[in-house]
Amino acid sequence: MNLVPLHKGRLYWAMAILLIGISCGSPRDGQSVQNGSVNSDKEIMASIPAKRLLNYWGGFNFKGRAQAMNPDDVEQKLVDFIALFPTVPDTIVQVAVHDMLKKASVEPTTFAYFLDRYSHYLYDPNSPMRNEGYYEHVLTYLAADEVLADEERSKYITLLELVRKNEVGTVATDFEYLAKDGKYRNMHAGAKPYKMLVFYDPTCTHCAAMMLDLAQTPAVHNCIVNGFLEIVSVSLHPDKDSWTGYQKRIPDNWINGWDEKGHIINDGLYNIRAYPTIFLLDEANRVLLKDAPLDVTLRYLVNLVNKPN
Repeated sequence: MNLVPLHKGRLYWAMAILLIGISCGSPRDGQSVQNGSVNSDKEIMASIPAKRLLNYWGGFNFKGRAQAMNPDDVEQKLVDFIALFPTVPDTIVQVAVHDMLKKASVEPTTFAYFLDRYSHYLYDPNSPMRNEGYYEHVLTYLAADEVLADEERSKYITLLELVRKNEVGTVATDFEYLAKDGKYRNMHAGAKPYKMLVFYDPTCTHCAAMMLDLAQTPAVHNCIVNGFLEIVSVSLHPDKDSWTGYQKRIPDNWINGWDEKGHIINDGLYNIRAYPTIFLLDEANRVLLKDAPLDVTLRYLVNLVNKPN
């Protein structure tokens, strides 16, 4: 089994500890909610945040080479563009991204520059802005771009298939794991309102530090104690001794398992690119968050638990 070499830095976990008291919420993808009602597509398109995003690149000279411009200014402009994505429904994000890429495609070097930066910010497992849902919009454009060579387009189609595995709103793929009590269990088992699925590598020192921080986060502990959450941590390392030797580091109120047969990596059940990789699921095992930065995951969880019935 090929292990993923990248490890997420402890910085983001430390940020999560500082930000856990902040709650936030956002409309479901494709919807804009105001005063408890869902607005029509026409109203959404006419909203101020949508107009800001859709007109963001107006006046930008895409015919010029990005390398000839001030690289820092161009990159910051893209970062600010991405930062606006959460302010609008996902359908608007897709339109804005596709329109921007179409404009950028007039100059090949500029187009390549933006593709590289999108990948860096939205798909790099070490990026605090990573979001596969947003990166999917980049990939859907590329997968349908007939100007690209067939080989290059095929590469993006394959990547799009990976990104779409276990995406938000779908039921997470079930799998069997060996629990520390020697019994085999299925991931879908469990009856708590929320489930945090943590894929880890026991030989990863960063994982140990991050998982310790997670275990010591009061909000997480309270969610477990009050019956709102269960944490299922699954070792993907092929060596059983590495898993059993690590068990003392896993809190007793977590479920600790091992992918004995290596199905998750070898059969590509999940797109694991770095450790730890965390999914937040609901009671029906639908994906609420997929490999989001930890501070985003914890704020989202706190908001769910504190939401009035």
